[in-house]
Amino acid sequence: MYRYKLEGFVMETDTINKDLVLSIMHRLEFFKNFSKEEKENLVGFYQNIEVYQPGETIIKEGDRDDASFFILLSGRASVTKGRQHKPIAALEPGEFFGEISFLTKTPRTATITADIELIVIRVNETIIDRLTPSVREKIKDNIIAKLAERLCHMNAMMEKMSF
Repeated sequence: MYRYKLEGFVMETDTINKDLVLSIMHRLEFFKNFSKEEKENLVGFYQNIEVYQPGETIIKEGDRDDASFFILLSGRASVTKGRQHKPIAALEPGEFFGEISFLTKTPRTATITADIELIVIRVNETIIDRLTPSVREKIKDNIIAKLAERLCHMNAMMEKMSF
């Protein structure tokens, strides 16, 4: 049984359906520039909607897999690195992860673990190829914007360390 709080209402369902996913997407910054039809295009591939339970690993550092990336719809996940699983970030709904391996076809650079039950959209090359050009373009734009934001953050951190 899945339990979700959406716009003040608590929903319980045995399955994750398209309407539930679209309701979640509607509230997330990642999808703010997507039309209803574009969101429907992305969730039209039911096999790419996945649910993970607390403690479950979504991505393991060093793995070489199908090079998917993930968009976090609900829940929270931890990003860790190294054998000691040093925490480096927390992921919230609307954020994405796994994009580096997706883009570069290299091993995973960190481990992502569900802190609480979460729902993700898994996007791989097969799904990208089936999306409309406008959806592909908006996903690409979101990834580029976030990577630029991360680079600026890293530059600021490096600058602070040098003084």
